[in-house]
Amino acid sequence: MSSATSHIFVVWAPDDEAPGTFEKRMSVREEHAARAKSDPTVRLAGPMLSPESVTGGERKLVGSMFLIEAATLEEVREKMEQDVYWKAGVWDKSKLTILPYLPSLGTTKVV
Repeated sequence: MSSATSHIFVVWAPDDEAPGTFEKRMSVREEHAARAKSDPTVRLAGPMLSPESVTGGERKLVGSMFLIEAATLEEVREKMEQDVYWKAGVWDKSKLTILPYLPSLGTTKVV
């Protein structure tokens, strides 16, 4: 990470809706998780579920969410583009959303 002022960014990376995406996700999941766990700029991360997953319907993964500490949005985008989910086509690249986030409650603080 650069020495410039750090910010927190929220990343929403929805899964591609093409057939076989779930299988792609599972085939590279360990690599994806290991990389995220070893990256100190990743403050929080995990899969997103469909609304039906918590209302008694089928549990379905629909994407990934991250809170990432970085100096710029471009730095975060580069990080996402190096992720195995990006490279393997798990995420819908056209729908990747990265926004600055201003934590006001909880324990996610820029240090």
